Parts: sequence; C-alpha cells; structure tokens
Amino acid sequence: MDISGFLASPEGLALKAALALTAVDFLFGVYAALKDGTFALDVVAAFLRKHLVGRVFPIGTLLLIGYYSHSPEMSAAGLAAGAAYLAETAASVYGSINPPPPSVMAEKKPAEAVNPVPTD
Repeated sequence: MDISGFLASPEGLALKAALALTAVDFLFGVYAALKDGTFALDVVAAFLRKHLVGRVFPIGTLLLIGYYSHSPEMSAAGLAAGAAYLAETAASVYGSINPPPPSVMAEKKPAEAVNPVPTD
C-alpha cells in the first residue's frame, strides 16, 4: 500500500482539498466569532465533530476504498460527496469573510433556532 500514490491520485487530492478547506473554514469561523463576540469554546468541539468526523472522515473513507479497491463507483461517490462538501464549506468561508449587514440579520431568526449547536 503506497500512500504517496493515493495522495497524488484524484481521490487523494480531493481528500487534501477537503481537509485544507475545513481548516480554512475553521480559522475564518473562529475569526468571525471573535470579531462578533460570539466565540464559545464548546462550538469548536462541535465544529470538529460535525465537519471532521461527520463529513470529512466518511468522504475520506469512500475515497480510500475507491482508490485501493480500484472501484470507480466508490471513487465517484467519494468525489461527488467531496465536491458537495467543498461547495458547502466554500459558502461558509465566504459567509465568514463577507457577513450580511446587520439589517438583514435582524430579519432572520436567531442562529440558535436555525442551526443549534449539537449536544451529546
């Protein structure tokens, strides 16, 4: 099992992109929360659990299985899931960089009601 071969493959590049974008989303999210004064340490654990364990790990598993079993179906499923995750996470990064104006936010429901922090 050659890990460098996997990392150079489309599957490996997709996994690296997902991990890199997760890190960028995390950093910009923390920055935005600190700037807004809404940072809470428990949200960091929830983010890591939701993104890394709930999304990136399953996508990476599909990509690894697809690459090492030479299954184009599994690779395609992993790449499609990775593309959807990248699109969603890129939108989150954009929202952290360019938040909506306060007038738009006043019209929306509180974030807790729309997207509650997961609890165990």
